Amino acid sequence: MNRRHFIAATGATLLTILAGCKTEPDGEKFIGYWKSDKGNHPALIHITRNGDSFLFKETAWSIVGNVGYRTRTVPAVIKDSENVLVVADTLHLAYDEKEDAIVSGRTKAHRITEAQYQSVINKS
Repeated sequence: MNRRHFIAATGATLLTILAGCKTEPDGEKFIGYWKSDKGNHPALIHITRNGDSFLFKETAWSIVGNVGYRTRTVPAVIKDSENVLVVADTLHLAYDEKEDAIVSGRTKAHRITEAQYQSVINKS
């Protein structure tokens, strides 16, 4: 009986230690500037923290109405897995650590600097 208590206490202690090793809040890896891999008109994404959630700002090419870049901002949250960002309750983005990219079924975007982001925004 004492051995079982010892094993249970040791396991609980290890789990507590491992849980305390987390170095960044959920979703910090999504925050920043991103550029999609789409040909002539890449989409630009800027993700910022908004309290416990996020704001997902996308500037993308539009052919509806006046042709050109359009910007929209929608809410986003981390759900079920800290590696998935849910944008506007419809788009699920996963973070690919190996490539430092965000990916979904439709798109893949790589991290860029704020200067690169502003350069493209100012050209449009």
